[in-house]
Amino acid sequence: MPVSERIHRLTMRSFRGVPGELAVDFGGGQSIAVYGDNGTGKSTIADALEWFFTGGIELLSHEGRQHAIRNLGGGGETSVEVVTSGDLGGKVVFPDERGPDALAMAGRETFLLRGRTLADFINKTKTEKWKALAELLGLEAIELLRQDLQRARTDIKKRAKAAEERIAASRRAISSGDAAVSDEAVLETLQQICRALGVDVPESLARVADPAWVSAIAGESAALSSPKLEMLSASAAGLRAPSVDEAAIRAWNEVVGSEQGRDLSRLTLFREADALLAAAPRPQSCPLCGRAIEGDELASRVRDVLTGLLESARQMERAGEGVQECRDVLAAALEARRALLAPARALRIKLGDPPAPPAEVAAGLERRAAIDVDALEAYATALARWDDGARAAIRKSMPADASTRQSQLAMLTVICEHIRAWRAAESELARAQRGLDVAERLYDAYQERQKRQLEEMLGSISRRVADIYAELHPGEDLSGITVEPWTAKGLELAVEFHGSKQRPPHGVLSESHLNSLAIALFLAMAQTFNRRLRFLVLDDVINSFDLEHRGELATLLAERFDDWQLVVLTHDRQFFEHLARRAPSWRRLELTSWSYEQGPRTTSYRSSGILAEAQERLAQGDLNGAATKARRALEELLQETCEALAAALPFRRGTRNDQREIGELMKGVRRAMKEHARGMLDGLEPLLKHLEADVQVTLNVEAHASRGRSATAEVESSLRRVEQLDRFWSCAACGTRVWYKGTPESSRCKCGKTVFPRPAA
Repeated sequence: MPVSERIHRLTMRSFRGVPGELAVDFGGGQSIAVYGDNGTGKSTIADALEWFFTGGIELLSHEGRQHAIRNLGGGGETSVEVVTSGDLGGKVVFPDERGPDALAMAGRETFLLRGRTLADFINKTKTEKWKALAELLGLEAIELLRQDLQRARTDIKKRAKAAEERIAASRRAISSGDAAVSDEAVLETLQQICRALGVDVPESLARVADPAWVSAIAGESAALSSPKLEMLSASAAGLRAPSVDEAAIRAWNEVVGSEQGRDLSRLTLFREADALLAAAPRPQSCPLCGRAIEGDELASRVRDVLTGLLESARQMERAGEGVQECRDVLAAALEARRALLAPARALRIKLGDPPAPPAEVAAGLERRAAIDVDALEAYATALARWDDGARAAIRKSMPADASTRQSQLAMLTVICEHIRAWRAAESELARAQRGLDVAERLYDAYQERQKRQLEEMLGSISRRVADIYAELHPGEDLSGITVEPWTAKGLELAVEFHGSKQRPPHGVLSESHLNSLAIALFLAMAQTFNRRLRFLVLDDVINSFDLEHRGELATLLAERFDDWQLVVLTHDRQFFEHLARRAPSWRRLELTSWSYEQGPRTTSYRSSGILAEAQERLAQGDLNGAATKARRALEELLQETCEALAAALPFRRGTRNDQREIGELMKGVRRAMKEHARGMLDGLEPLLKHLEADVQVTLNVEAHASRGRSATAEVESSLRRVEQLDRFWSCAACGTRVWYKGTPESSRCKCGKTVFPRPAA
């Protein structure tokens, strides 16, 4: 069994809100809480995981939106790279050219829940709920197999019916009329004819079916075309009007003629009405006629009518099976007559095309309309006229001068051919009946097992949903939450409310409670069915939660799902703090702002990484890219220094606090160092002045629109000075910052070999 997987690292490049590169480190598969205001790029993380594991982003699934996967300001390839604990990780580059097989495993499992689609499953129609669950659990494949078994059973029935028709036709051709004939009588008559003609007498009908014996008899006939003509004549003589089950036609007409049968055109309307009343606030009047009516009464009436219509639909489906069999009988009758056309043409006998079955049968099935029995009788009459004409045309072609012995030998050959066809049809019928018995038992057993397993599966989900919901809403008088079958292919949610079952629960649950139910259902389905993905992503799912229930959800996630990797993205500071307190082992990431040029900004500084990217751009000859990265690295480094030294900067409200100019940051660094490390400032001042000049003369020239242009050597020198400042604040021995431990006034690196402020030389 494949090992369940967790995420270790996610890297996005030129993807959605990330113009450059953004990496999220999950450690060894730890859970993580991500905080950020709206518009700071949180959902880009969820989008990247959704795109990587499913091949698409639901928000961008509509036509004309797919291009939004690529960042407009990004350069290079658009890609998402995921490192996991198993083999599902890898790198996907836009456009995604993976096939369905590569996405089948992860695409079927539940791992992503968004606030904007939180109540989507709750508000789906019953049929849509079934479809969603079927896709999630692979039930469509199970249902397709059931349909295949049903088709196989029907095909075997048709084979058996066709074999019975061939047996009847052969018997009629051998006998003098419609009277039934036995095997013994046929064999005795055949033996008498053979003795009279002086040919080899067969000891059994099995011998007659032997092709070698038939060939020997045919060889004694001098008129080589006579056996073919006699065979054609015998086949035409065996034609009979098709046996149509008039009782099945009457049953069909009764169903389609009933009041509810005529009203089945309203089925779609009432399904949609039921879904609308379940999802929307109850109206005070009928949406169609405007008549005043209580919303609950209207919903009850709609449901009653819908139940009746669904039952009528099932009755019509059962009646339709009988009509389909009649249609198959008519089609077989047509094929039996068409089968005479080719041999007749070979013998230069002209037969007209047989009449086609009346269109009323197919049209009745398609339009759910009554079928005219008179049309079927008229068709039988038309077939009888064609049969008489065919027999007459064949008789005219019989040779007048054929000797009695030749005619008898030809007739004997024809009888033998009919016996062969009869025996072969009997063998086919026996095989079909054995196969039909197996198919019936297999179909019934499979259908019963499918039903039982679905009930067990829904029961398991229901128990988990109720358990999780109770933890989110302790002490509330709601119980008996279930996911129940509703019609053959429908599901609905139900709750017990003060002793009364409410299905669907919209009439008694508020929006917040419905959202809680959606979260409970999501978590329960993941617990029940996920086999490969051991992580869950929750993107802003607490919008309608009050403070108390946010705490309940944080407790549930931290304690009940501690064996899962959770990726929780939220713009709610209190919920973020709830998670931080209840799950101290979780990793935390804060997004502070977003800009078109730089994308999401975090509280983690990565100046060293940006410097490496700048060097890479410079090596590629991209001066503009190298200068832009160098400026970004300097800003990042100065921000980090100001925060570590508690530099006093002018107050700013909101995200503008994260957007400081380099000159302002330089002043903050100088001010903090004058206070705590004046001696260090004296040694650092020349470098700071050079960097200020670099910004104005070199980095700004390349990064902003200008008539001037920096030389490669100038950009390279600026990069070296930014790297020099980066090293100034780092320990050469352990690589950590000098403020790793301690206070803004006095600190040291991780190994303790480098301190701040540094002692005077």
